[in-house]
Amino acid sequence: MTRSSERDKQILDLFDASLDQPSDRRKAWLAEQAGDDTELLNAVLAMLDLDERDDVTLRTGAAASSGDRLPVTPPDRIGAYRIVRVIGEGGMGVVYEGERDNGDFEHRVAIKVIRPGLMSPKLVSRFENERKILASLTHPGIAKLFDGGELDDGSPFIIMEFIHGVPITRWIDDHNLNETQALTLFLDVLDAIAHAHQSLIVHRDITPSNVLVTSEGQPKLIDFGIAKPQADDPDEAPASRDSLVSLSFTPGFAAPEREQGAAPNILSDVFSLGRLLQAILGKAQLSHDLRAVIDKACQANPKDRYASVQLLREDIEAILTGYPVSANPQSAFGQTGYYIRRHPIATSFAGLAAAGILGGLIVMSSLYASAELARQKANQRFTELHELANTMMFDIYDDIDTLPGATSAKEELARTAQTYLDSLSNDEDASPKVQLDTALGYKRLAAIQGSPSMSSFSSPEAALESLDAAEVILTRLLASDPANDAVRLALGKTYFEQAHIANNPYQDLEKAHALLDRSVDVMTAVEDPSFDLHHGALASRGLRATIMGWQGEREAAADEFSTLITEIRTLIADHPDKPELQQSLGSFLRNHAEVLSRLEEFEEAANVLSDAVEQAQTLLATDPENTNYQRAVAIAQWRYAFALYNLERHEEALAQYEASMAITENLVNADPDNSNAKSLLGTLRGEIILPLIGLGRFEEAETIGLESLKVQQAAFGEQPTVGRYQRNMMVQHYQLFELYSQAGDEAKACASLSELRRYVIMMIDQDNITEGDLTDLKTLNPNFQTCSLPEL
Repeated sequence: MTRSSERDKQILDLFDASLDQPSDRRKAWLAEQAGDDTELLNAVLAMLDLDERDDVTLRTGAAASSGDRLPVTPPDRIGAYRIVRVIGEGGMGVVYEGERDNGDFEHRVAIKVIRPGLMSPKLVSRFENERKILASLTHPGIAKLFDGGELDDGSPFIIMEFIHGVPITRWIDDHNLNETQALTLFLDVLDAIAHAHQSLIVHRDITPSNVLVTSEGQPKLIDFGIAKPQADDPDEAPASRDSLVSLSFTPGFAAPEREQGAAPNILSDVFSLGRLLQAILGKAQLSHDLRAVIDKACQANPKDRYASVQLLREDIEAILTGYPVSANPQSAFGQTGYYIRRHPIATSFAGLAAAGILGGLIVMSSLYASAELARQKANQRFTELHELANTMMFDIYDDIDTLPGATSAKEELARTAQTYLDSLSNDEDASPKVQLDTALGYKRLAAIQGSPSMSSFSSPEAALESLDAAEVILTRLLASDPANDAVRLALGKTYFEQAHIANNPYQDLEKAHALLDRSVDVMTAVEDPSFDLHHGALASRGLRATIMGWQGEREAAADEFSTLITEIRTLIADHPDKPELQQSLGSFLRNHAEVLSRLEEFEEAANVLSDAVEQAQTLLATDPENTNYQRAVAIAQWRYAFALYNLERHEEALAQYEASMAITENLVNADPDNSNAKSLLGTLRGEIILPLIGLGRFEEAETIGLESLKVQQAAFGEQPTVGRYQRNMMVQHYQLFELYSQAGDEAKACASLSELRRYVIMMIDQDNITEGDLTDLKTLNPNFQTCSLPEL
C-alpha cells in the first residue's frame, strides 16, 4: 500500500521533533506522541534506526556495506554526474554514487540529497549547515566537498568525495595492526580533528563508524552533518538551543555533559577521541601510560580533560617515542625507565655488576630525564600558547575582524581562548616570550569580550578581568626588562583599554584620566620611541583629551586636539602606507569637533566634521567591506548632523542623520550581535527628531522619539546602574522635552523634564554624571522653575 504525501510529512515531522529529545528518552517520548497510531510509531522508529545504525546509516560520503534499502528512484543525473546507484539511506535522506562522464576526467563521487518539501526548515538548515562546514575544511583526513546546489524540484544536494572504506576498528582488526601501528593511525585522526578545531568546528559525533579507513590506509572523517561551530545559533531562544545540542550523538562515545543536553565544544570532542582510542585498542592489555591517557581524555569534568587535541596528540607521540606522558607524572626514578627504553644499549651496564657504575648511571639518567621533562613541558606550553595566540587569537581574528556578522565568531574565539590563557597565566617557569604572548592574548581576549571601540560590547566586566591579568604579567616583565619596547607598548595599550572601559560604559572619568596618564607615561619614557610607541602615545592622548572635555576642561581639550591633529598629519606624511594612522586622524577630527560643539563653536565644528566625513569616506573606499571604516563614516556623519542642527541647517542635518542611520542599520542587519552598532543606531533614532523639530514635523518626531524611548528603556532595565544607560535615558527625555516645548505642549514638556531630572539625580547619587553634562544641564534651571520642579 502506498502512503500519501500527507502521511509521509506526518512521519517526517514527528521524526524531526524526536531529534530534539535526549537520546535516552527519545523512544518513550515517541510512544507518547504516537498514542494508538502504531503504524506512525513504527515508521518513525525505523527512520531513527536508519539514522543511528553504523552499517546503513546515511554517512556523508561513505559507501554502504550492507543492509536493506528503501525503494528509491534516483534521478538520471545531478550536475555533471551520472547517477550509478543508491549507496546509503537514512532518516535524513539518500546518498547516491555518481560518476563524471563528460570526457574531461572521470571520478566517483557521493551525492547526498534531501527533499525540502517533506523536511522541516530545521532539517533543511541542518543539511545546509553540513555543506557550509565541509566547504570550510580542507584536510586529507576529512572527506572533501566538491560542489552543491539544488535540483530542479528544489531538493538541496552536495557532491563530495566518495569514500570506500571501513570503520577504523574493523580496519585495525582486519590488518592485525599492533599497538604502535594503531596509535600511528590514531595520530592521523587527531590531525584531522585538530584542523577542524582550528576552524572553530567541532565534529560532535566521533565514533568508529564515522572514521573510515581507505584501502590506502588513510583515515577519513565523515558525517559532518551534525558538526557545527561551537556556539549554537545565537538568535535561537535558549530552550531551542538546549534541545538542538542533543542532535544525533552516539551514546557511549558522547561526553557526559552532552547526555545532559550541554552544548558541544572542543572538550567534548576530546572525550569522544578518548573513547575512540579505547575502541581502537580493544581488549588488549594496556600499558599504564595508555590507561592514563584514556582516563584523562575521558574525565567526567571537562576541565580535567586535555585542553586541546594537540595536547592529547603530544602524549600519544610521547608513548610512541618512549618519553614520559603528562597524564602519568613520574618520579625521578620512574623516569629512568623511559631513558633506558629509549637507549637500550644502556642496559648492557647491568652486566658490569658494578653498583657504583649502575648507581651513577641511574642518577645521571634521572637528572637527564628531569631536564628532558622540563624541556618538554616548556615546549608544550610554548606550542600551546602559540597555537592559541597566532592561529586563533590573531590569525583567525584578524581575518574576520572587519567582516559583517563576525561578532558571534569573535565571541567563540574568546570562549575557546579562555581555557588556554588560564592554564598559562600562572606558569612561573614560562619564558619572558611566552609570558608576553600570554599577556597579548589576554589583551586581545578583552577586545573581543567588551571593547567600546569594537563590535563586542557585551561583557565589559569580563574584559576588565582579562586586562587586569595582562597588566599583572606586563608590569612584572617591564620591571625585569625596562628596555623591552614590545612589553612597554603592550602595557601602555592595556592601560588605554582599561581607560576606555572606565569611560564607557562606567563613566568613571577620574579613573579613566589616571589610567591614560599612566599609558602616556609608559609609552613616552624612552628617548627615541619607535613608530608603534609614538602612535600608541598619540592615541592615548586623544582619548585623554576627550575625557578632559567631559570633565569640563573644554578649552584645554580643544587645544590638545589641535596639537594632536598636527602631529598625526606629520606622522602620516612620513608613513603614508599606515591605515591605522588614518583611523586615528579620523578619531581626532570627530572628537575635536565634539569639544567645539560643547564650546558652542558650531560653525568651526561643522567645518572640521565636513573634513572628517570626507576623510572617513576616502578610507572606506580603500576597503568597502571593512566594518570599522563603515562605522567611522557613520559616526562622522552623525556628529556632522548635530553640528548642522545647531546651525539651524535642518534639511542638511536630516540628510546626514539619514545617511548615518542607513550605514548603521546595514551593520546591525549584517551582524545582530554587534552591540556597538545597535547602540549607535539607538542614539541616531533618538537624535534624528532634532532636525524634524526644527522643520516643524512634530508628529513624525514624536512617533520616532517614543519608539526610541522604548528601546533605551529596555536597555536601561537590564543594567539600571550603568552610567551609559542612565545617560541615554536622560538624553532621550531631553530630546522629547525639546520636541514638546517647540510644539507648545506644556504638559508633556514638563513631564519629560521631570523624567529628565529624575535620571540626573540618579546619576548624581551614583556618581555617574560628568562635569560637562552637569554644567550644561544647569542651563535648564529656568525651565524647572516654570514646571514647578526643584532646580538642579
